[in-house]
Amino acid sequence: MVRLIDDQPDAFAYRSFGRRVLFTGLLVAAVYGAAGTIVMQESEAIMRQTGMDSEGIEGQVTGAVVFVIIVFTPLAGSMLLLVHFLRHAFGRLEVEQGLPLAMLTASRLVFIAAIIVALAPLGLAIDAPITAINFYQERFMTWFFTLIGIGLALVLLAPVRQLQLRTRKTLWTPALAGAFAAGYLVWMAHSPAWDISVFQLSQENLAAVKEFRTSFTATMLTCAGAILLCCWTVKRNAGSILARQKAHFFTQVGR
Repeated sequence: MVRLIDDQPDAFAYRSFGRRVLFTGLLVAAVYGAAGTIVMQESEAIMRQTGMDSEGIEGQVTGAVVFVIIVFTPLAGSMLLLVHFLRHAFGRLEVEQGLPLAMLTASRLVFIAAIIVALAPLGLAIDAPITAINFYQERFMTWFFTLIGIGLALVLLAPVRQLQLRTRKTLWTPALAGAFAAGYLVWMAHSPAWDISVFQLSQENLAAVKEFRTSFTATMLTCAGAILLCCWTVKRNAGSILARQKAHFFTQVGR
């Protein structure tokens, strides 16, 4: 009996790994859902409180900074914490982890770059305000969400690849769900609906703001659903390792 149990000594570790991946997916989906909800329901309140809907440049700058800090930056900052959480889950596994761990390391660098893209121009605004404003107007949305999409792909596909190494199976469902979530985000970052400056999120551009709010919220919720599907499938496949071990064990005992 001991020999049969030792045939797959990492089965319990992979079950725990799958649960951690699912928990990570729930947190990521919650962050994306919160970002979409804030933009849809609270953007008008933010514009009023910061004076973003006024004609003065100070109110628009303040409102843009608020949007960057409370909506966009947490998308990258929270992912950094979740990457750290995932690395601990990988540390308990016995299968070669070279590529999956490299993917997590790369994703950490990408999210750090996204945070720099979001916050560095704020410091630059002291010495070169025109340069900072031009960056937020012309390139911020595309650069930031392209980096977020790339980092998201690395985070979601790393556990999928790790599980493929263990099970020797091609896990199409979680791989496609993770690729869809990341690819959709990158695609929207380059779409006309998101070709908008953070300084244009005001009542003066109400039509463009409504289109962006609707598109942004729909994208965030769609990505959240795809992330949950990816992580839930990983968790189910990781748990199946232990289920197969138990089935094999009791079959041998019956014989």
